Amino acid sequence: MGTVALSKSSNLYWLGRYTERVFTTLNTFFKYYDVMIDVDRYSYKKYLEYICVPDVYRDWADFLHRYMFDASVPDSIVSNLDRALGNGIVLREEIKTPSLAYLQMAMDKLKKCEGTTKLRYDLLPVRDQLYAFWGSIDNNMSDYEAKIVIYVGKAVERVDLYMRLSYPYEEIEKAFSYLTRFLDDFIANGNSSHINLTAYSGLKDVLSRGSAWTECRNEALYCMEHLFEVEQVEKAVV
Repeated sequence: MGTVALSKSSNLYWLGRYTERVFTTLNTFFKYYDVMIDVDRYSYKKYLEYICVPDVYRDWADFLHRYMFDASVPDSIVSNLDRALGNGIVLREEIKTPSLAYLQMAMDKLKKCEGTTKLRYDLLPVRDQLYAFWGSIDNNMSDYEAKIVIYVGKAVERVDLYMRLSYPYEEIEKAFSYLTRFLDDFIANGNSSHINLTAYSGLKDVLSRGSAWTECRNEALYCMEHLFEVEQVEKAVV
């Protein structure tokens, strides 16, 4: 792997994870938002339990606001987007200015949604900017191996969340195929120092069982946690 990618592998990996975390949790949030409004205002508790996030909210209305916009809550959408942006700032030379700009625009649009009465509709541009970010990464990054690390982070986060949120097996399998494409490419190029090959093999074994994978859910989640072992970058760099 190139010198730049080696020195910043943690930032690259967590940039991918945090960006995907915002995107996937936004998509899932919309589903629970509809249930909370129309059926069960406390369904958010099950959502938080699935993704192993502490319930620090007074009620459903407090959750709707603070989970989305409260930067003092470590697991809020805005906090995760701030971490993605912080890693992007560190990686400005690697990901290029247009890619960083899309993350900043996503943050700007998210903050403008606070207080809206049309939350679902007004949040759509945030997802659009994240789509644009990934398109810019694909088009503008010149260091292919550094790009792979970002995509590995993205794919790891997607598989992890899909498993925690009990997505249909077909969706999990599709996400895992996406992950293996990048991991296998990464390994084939002799860059396996950060990959826990035992965890990778264990994850393959569990998910090869089809829908019966849920019988080994804890094993699969453990493998995901230890699949790509780099130091986590917790704080945004501003």
